[in-house]
Amino acid sequence: MPCVPEAAALEEIGEGGFKVVYRARIEDTVEAVKLALIPSDDQDEEVRDENARRIRRELAILRDCVSPFLVKLGNIEPRECRIGNRDYVLYSEEYVPGESLRSMIGRGLRPPLRDLGRLGFCLLEAVRELAGRNLIHRDIKPDNVIQTNREDRPFVLLDLGIAYHVGGTPLTRDTGRIPGTLYYIAPEMLDAGFRQNLDYRADLYTIGLTLYEFGSCVQPFARREDAQYTTLYRIKTQNPTPFRELRSDLPVDFCRLVDQLMKKLPALRPSNIAGLVRRMEGFL
Repeated sequence: MPCVPEAAALEEIGEGGFKVVYRARIEDTVEAVKLALIPSDDQDEEVRDENARRIRRELAILRDCVSPFLVKLGNIEPRECRIGNRDYVLYSEEYVPGESLRSMIGRGLRPPLRDLGRLGFCLLEAVRELAGRNLIHRDIKPDNVIQTNREDRPFVLLDLGIAYHVGGTPLTRDTGRIPGTLYYIAPEMLDAGFRQNLDYRADLYTIGLTLYEFGSCVQPFARREDAQYTTLYRIKTQNPTPFRELRSDLPVDFCRLVDQLMKKLPALRPSNIAGLVRRMEGFL
């Protein structure tokens, strides 16, 4: 692959949006090398600059955050390169060994309470740091969480590509576009002018949804035959089946907490992150 420093081996391990991810051995370290396309419109230089700023913001967040439950930058400093007639930003993150929650859900695993409590703890700690920096992840979902074999960081949250800085300058001129992944959009993001009132409680909602899906192997809003509009309506108006009905083996208090995190109105969700962390610690 062009632009990459000397590497003993390259293996493509993922692709999505405008990124391709490779596992690469750089000297004695295995890292995740990312090649991020800078989409552009040949007639509009502002579009290219907008997308380049988005990538730079993600890198700045990764560089600044210290939580062990957020992925870290790697050793390859960001650099722009051209492949064919397209521009990319090349950089590396740490390679986090383990298995994604998406893969585990696909195998039909029903994790025990301790694993669910640890997942909730790790995600809440990650969001606590982001919220302290006035940042919202906006894309917490099973695909972006890795379960490791490490006791000090059992789950790691990836991909801050659409993180939002509360009170910051919007990076897109299309203020009507809803960022994120269809089934994991917080209900308040479907309101007109949602950016004016958006805060970290949107991430608390998707933490609850991720716990729900990981614990039950059920995505409550996914219907393969439904149109996108129908799905968005369901996200906005319909409550999922209570978690306790899907996992009657788990404590009532834990199931109730998962349901509370997924309340449609942000004001009805428990919002004290430190308190939520302590509650999760009680389930470890």
